[in-house]
Amino acid sequence: MIDREWTRPAPTRRQVEADVVLAVGVALVCLASVAVFRSAYGTAGTNSGVEAYVWFGLAGLLLAGRRVLPLPTVLAESAVFIVVGERMEDLAGVFTIQMILFAALYGAWAWSRHKRLLWATSAVVLVAMFGWLIWAFTQPGTLPRTASVGLLPREAAIITYSLAINVVYFLGAMAWGQAAWRSARRNAVIEEQIERERGRQDVDRSNAVRAERVRIARDLHDVVAHHVSSIGIQSAGARRVLERDPAQASAALGTIEQSSRQAVAQMHQLVGLLREADVEPETAGGRGPQPGLADIALLADPHGTPRVDVREVGDVVDVPATTGLNLFRVVQESLTNARRHAAARVVQVTLRYLDHAVEVEVIDDGRGCADGPKEGSGGFGLAGIRERAAMLGGEVEIGDRPHGGFRVRVRVATEGDEA
Repeated sequence: MIDREWTRPAPTRRQVEADVVLAVGVALVCLASVAVFRSAYGTAGTNSGVEAYVWFGLAGLLLAGRRVLPLPTVLAESAVFIVVGERMEDLAGVFTIQMILFAALYGAWAWSRHKRLLWATSAVVLVAMFGWLIWAFTQPGTLPRTASVGLLPREAAIITYSLAINVVYFLGAMAWGQAAWRSARRNAVIEEQIERERGRQDVDRSNAVRAERVRIARDLHDVVAHHVSSIGIQSAGARRVLERDPAQASAALGTIEQSSRQAVAQMHQLVGLLREADVEPETAGGRGPQPGLADIALLADPHGTPRVDVREVGDVVDVPATTGLNLFRVVQESLTNARRHAAARVVQVTLRYLDHAVEVEVIDDGRGCADGPKEGSGGFGLAGIRERAAMLGGEVEIGDRPHGGFRVRVRVATEGDEA
């Protein structure tokens, strides 16, 4: 059984307009073919007037509905073909009318969106055409009465040849139309799969960004919690020594003031970074201390693939816990991207303590962005690196190196900060 379970979408406006233009062009060609045929072979029967031009022009114009109304079109073209064959027998063999009927039957099988009506229409066309052909053979004078010169009697050979030609003609048009329908279904399935894959990529990308935001929120929550805890401890101490040691109480209050300012500043950073209301920080407990700049050295991997070298430049200075934590995460994410996407052999991590600033730089000898992560392949951490740098008010450079490889550099000012 021929598969027709899929319903082909209706033709677009542009396709319908193209069919109208095509129909007008075919009608003009049909009129020209009649004129050429009459000039070459003369006229016979009712072929002498304008009737031939009317039927041939109508046949061409009817092709305008080959996609929007494929079944009525093939029925109408079949009727015109039979009329031409009956009233203008000598014109029934003109190639234009033959090709128009073929195109109409092809269009029915390529574009019909009604399975049962297609089968019924095709049956009507085949019965009408072959019935008319057989009826024509029965008419007096249709078959020659001359002696046979081959293996078959002359009449039998003519009937066999005509039937074979028509079987190939009609079944060929139907088979070609069915192949076009299957090709359209296959393309639709591919498009649907592409859309589903795009949807999955969008979900993955959204989930990755959301996860990165949750991690940032968790990290900042821990850092701010440190300041709040410090405020509580200093407040309790100040209350205990307020009367007997005002100087010590004043120092404690100064520490409280500084810690509260830092906590408020970091909370503003948190609100600015995590503006989306659907992100909720994790509440899982039991985590250890958050890493900082000193822990970047632990990311070295001299025997791994790629090899990771870490070096420090400059005199070590204290930085706020928020700065240390986020610069550590920048290096960590850069190494992850280098391992997953860059095909690098060596990654150089540099931690620089500068005048009033601290900087981390990660350089690899991989293939860079030009041949690196593509859409849907990962690499979402680069967005997180930019967000962390923006949150700290720092400078960020991410991109290919002039002579190959990839570079991530983040610099954050330390002047006026307090750990």
